[in-house]
Amino acid sequence: MAGINRTFRWLQAQRAKDEPELYDYDATYSDPPAGTRFVTLAEAQSLECNMCGQCCGSHDADTADIRDYTFGGIRKNQWANLNGGEPLIIPLTATGKPRAWREKDEDVDTAPPFICAALGHVEDGTTRCAIWQTKRPPPCDTFPVKEQRYPRDLAKGAYILLNTKYQRLCTWVDMLLCPEDSVFLQWRKSDGTLPNRLTSKQRAYVREVFAEAYRDAYPADDQMMSLSDWRKVRRTEAQWREPANA
Repeated sequence: MAGINRTFRWLQAQRAKDEPELYDYDATYSDPPAGTRFVTLAEAQSLECNMCGQCCGSHDADTADIRDYTFGGIRKNQWANLNGGEPLIIPLTATGKPRAWREKDEDVDTAPPFICAALGHVEDGTTRCAIWQTKRPPPCDTFPVKEQRYPRDLAKGAYILLNTKYQRLCTWVDMLLCPEDSVFLQWRKSDGTLPNRLTSKQRAYVREVFAEAYRDAYPADDQMMSLSDWRKVRRTEAQWREPANA
């Protein structure tokens, strides 16, 4: 844990602003976190990983607790073929101790907290993946901005909240992917956040979009918004959208 804590202290010292907490966000009553950035998929994909290591395990270095964050299912072979025959993605008990693989660990809905054997910590406080330059499990390549459905869904009008609720130091924390014609891209400031000068109707629309995107990212009943539903939500955008040649 000493290495993990050193990593988080270093990263926290490097960040110029406090990151808003999404843990307490309520899709029914809350405004979006103040630091939410509204970006296109291309802009998000152009950013570089800051090597915080938070997506590489379920430990919370600040509290020594286990975060509600998993690998999305762990295969029976635990990707041992990528780690010299030894398990790579290791299930943890509720108290954070390594344990043997169980059949239900492969199910996304019952996947346990985990730790990755390839995660290492270096003197400058950042982390390094021992196998990043060779071959990695598929989830490592897709998280958080390269899901195959993202280009299709965005092209059809959906908004997508990146699944970084439990990675508070991540490059892509609190980031909403916007369709190319989104009015938010016209409203936003240079840092990607929205200004305070929005009207009450505009703010209400921001709350609605963010709430629906949040429910899609963390569905309580496995029901995500359909693309036709997103088209209905976006009907009100036309009143604010500037002409393309303006």
